[in-house]
Amino acid sequence: MGQNLSLSEKFADTSKATLSPFDRENDIILGVIWASCFYAFGMIWCAVTLLRRWAGRNGERGINIFSILAALLLSTGWPVILLYFAMSSR
Repeated sequence: MGQNLSLSEKFADTSKATLSPFDRENDIILGVIWASCFYAFGMIWCAVTLLRRWAGRNGERGINIFSILAALLLSTGWPVILLYFAMSSR
C-alpha cells in the first residue's frame, strides 16, 4: 500500500471525462424508456386497484368496458390516485 504515492510520473486526470454525443443521447433515451416503464407499471397497478374498488368488497357490482376505459384514463394521473388511496380510510 502506498507504493504509487512516491512516483514522479503524472497520471491522467479523468475528472473531466465526458461522454461522446452519441453515447449521451443514448443514455438520455435509455433513461426516458426506464421512466416510461415505471410510469406504465404505476398506471396498470392503479387501474386494477380502481376497478377492484369500484366492484365493491365482494364484487357485487359488475365491471364493463366503460369502467375499464375510465380506469385506464384516470390511471394516467396515478401519483394523484396513490395520494387519494393513502388519504382514504379504505
